[in-house]
Amino acid sequence: MDNDFQEKILEILRASPSGLQMEEIAFQLGLTRHTVAKYLEILRAEGRIHFKKVGRSKLWKEISTTTNIRILGMNDLEDILRIEERIEKERDFHSPERMQYLKETARYHLQHGDPLMSLGAEIDERLVGFIFGEVRLWEFGRGEKTGWIKVLGVDPEYQGKGIGRKLGENLLGHFQRKNIKKVRTLVDWHEGNLISYFKSLGFDILNMIPLEKELKK
Repeated sequence: MDNDFQEKILEILRASPSGLQMEEIAFQLGLTRHTVAKYLEILRAEGRIHFKKVGRSKLWKEISTTTNIRILGMNDLEDILRIEERIEKERDFHSPERMQYLKETARYHLQHGDPLMSLGAEIDERLVGFIFGEVRLWEFGRGEKTGWIKVLGVDPEYQGKGIGRKLGENLLGHFQRKNIKKVRTLVDWHEGNLISYFKSLGFDILNMIPLEKELKK
């Protein structure tokens, strides 16, 4: 029965993409505010809905219908860094050097890269995720045009809600329209969640061995 009510709430919200107040949902379902509040919090905890404060009220929306994928611009740089800072805080890891590298990388792609390879995910006009890609023509001596996913970040509050997948699918679609046959990325072995994410997009492990040498000062 609980699942039935949750699905009905989702159906009501899908029919009202601009959002509804709790009282409006309760009226359509014929339930009390207290009961609807319980279901709304369950769906929010599952990452299926969210709310936007409008004055003293909460406007509830389904996340999948409110996520907008758009081209990033230089005015998004501060929000990109904000998202990465939240990711590092969630992991209890902070590296000023790493943040500086991200800032330089993002600025380069925003100023010189293909605009359709610098994408952001937006919910209620707030940037909650970003992805950067590029095309390489001669990677590791292979004479082929290859797409690369360089950077991906999703605000921890919105992870697990399909936002990273939407970003990835949009970028892959652009690669395909440019007649790119292969797309690659690099992931650390211990990043299990990230590996699972790329596998969900159809990525496989390459039969190539990355090599590295540390240059001592």
